[in-house]
Amino acid sequence: MPPVAILMMAAFAVYVAKTLVRALRSGIIFSDGVGYDAHAQPAKFASTVVLHGGGVLLFAGLAFSATIAKLWPFIGHH
Repeated sequence: MPPVAILMMAAFAVYVAKTLVRALRSGIIFSDGVGYDAHAQPAKFASTVVLHGGGVLLFAGLAFSATIAKLWPFIGHH
């Protein structure tokens, strides 16, 4: 993967991780412009946190391994 793409993947991972920390501290997470409150909509909040956490792991994995082929065993494909 070109160095610019690696930098972009790392930047995406850091940005989404930062938004996750903010969401966990405030109790509100935003996805596609819609806010989910941890107290009013706990299931939607939790599922959105899990999805964004998966995105952080994917982007970080792409940044550090530089290829998606090395991520297949973690995704579940053999």
